[in-house]
Amino acid sequence: MKLLINLCSHDGIISHYNGVGTMTKRYLKTIISYLEKNNIEYDINLITPEYKDTSFGYSSETKKENEKLKHVQIIQIDNGSNAAINYGYPINWKTLTKNAADFINGIDKSIYDKVITIYNDTTLACLSNLLKKEDNHIKIWIPHSTIKIHEVDSAVKDSDSFYQERLKWEQDAINYANEDKNSYIGIIGEFIKKHLIEEYSLRKDKCLKVFNGELLNEDIHVSYNSMNEKLFKELENNDSLILSFGRAEIYKNLIATINLGKEMKMRTVVIAQSYFKEQPILKEYKDCIDNNQYINLYIDPPFNFAKYILQNFNKPIIVVIPSKKEIMGLIINEIRKFNKENVLIVSNDVDGLNEQINDGIDGIVVDIDNSIESKEKILNYLEPGKMKKMNDESQKTLRGKYDLHKNIKEFLDTILEEC
Repeated sequence: MKLLINLCSHDGIISHYNGVGTMTKRYLKTIISYLEKNNIEYDINLITPEYKDTSFGYSSETKKENEKLKHVQIIQIDNGSNAAINYGYPINWKTLTKNAADFINGIDKSIYDKVITIYNDTTLACLSNLLKKEDNHIKIWIPHSTIKIHEVDSAVKDSDSFYQERLKWEQDAINYANEDKNSYIGIIGEFIKKHLIEEYSLRKDKCLKVFNGELLNEDIHVSYNSMNEKLFKELENNDSLILSFGRAEIYKNLIATINLGKEMKMRTVVIAQSYFKEQPILKEYKDCIDNNQYINLYIDPPFNFAKYILQNFNKPIIVVIPSKKEIMGLIINEIRKFNKENVLIVSNDVDGLNEQINDGIDGIVVDIDNSIESKEKILNYLEPGKMKKMNDESQKTLRGKYDLHKNIKEFLDTILEEC
């Protein structure tokens, strides 16, 4: 068998700045592993918007990693911005999608037994709509967010217009997948499946399971970094920590962690990655802290600072995931992969997060906006024996449900045998 795989993403090919990029990189590794284990001949096109080395999120390391892979080529596609932006706006998505479709349509697919085009997130949602209908070509859109869940980022202007345009873009993609026999939607978790069926009228038979997961055989060690070490010295003498990290976005709800820290009177570390220096929400964080002695706020520290803390702090850490909405957050299983008996995972009780936790068994879920009740529940589990038992169960959950090699094997087996 000879396969062509077009793996398309706005991040994770020559850039890396968000969860979509993380999953794109993991898809590539697990797909190649699957193909080589099964002695399948293959070519892979990595399709991404044009980037300059000054572009936001550009990663020379990621680009070099992908350039050295055998049977893999990187294709940069114009999105109408002259490489000035990569994610962009609906006008950029439409240009990118048309140009990507032109490239893929120009490939001679007759030399392959099957062609699989996998395209990630919003920018390329309608790619299948523009591709030629060819019997050996399977197309899968994997949405990592939707406008109905995440709404409009605070950094976007003309939010009402943006909302409507993105909603139509997503709905058009779903409508086409429902009708085209070779088009499917990749489902990264139980919540997003239910959401797309109920809110976008996705047909159940058009869902292909490709649950988010971890590369369990990959080293997670965070190497020495002088800035990480300097910041860590501010924290290492504490008896315990509360830790939250995420983008400086309203729905990430980092203020709830600040309030929890005030209530628990424990050293609380909040790490926020901003869009720009004068972003209004940064002032909200600072106003909420108001010189509180228990709170350390870090804005735009080294990208892996939170993981550096998890790796090197060996006293109790309460890792709080306070998001108001997530489709299938990566953070819970990233924390589990550290396999630390001193870590207690605490998640807000919302869809997309609570499906990953068996409450009281491998983590706990709380109403994070109720800091008093959250404090009482957390203190009930903040004991070495209980934390160790929870971590043991957490490792079973990680291996049983979130081993990405297993999940990608199931995904590709389904495509090759049934689609």
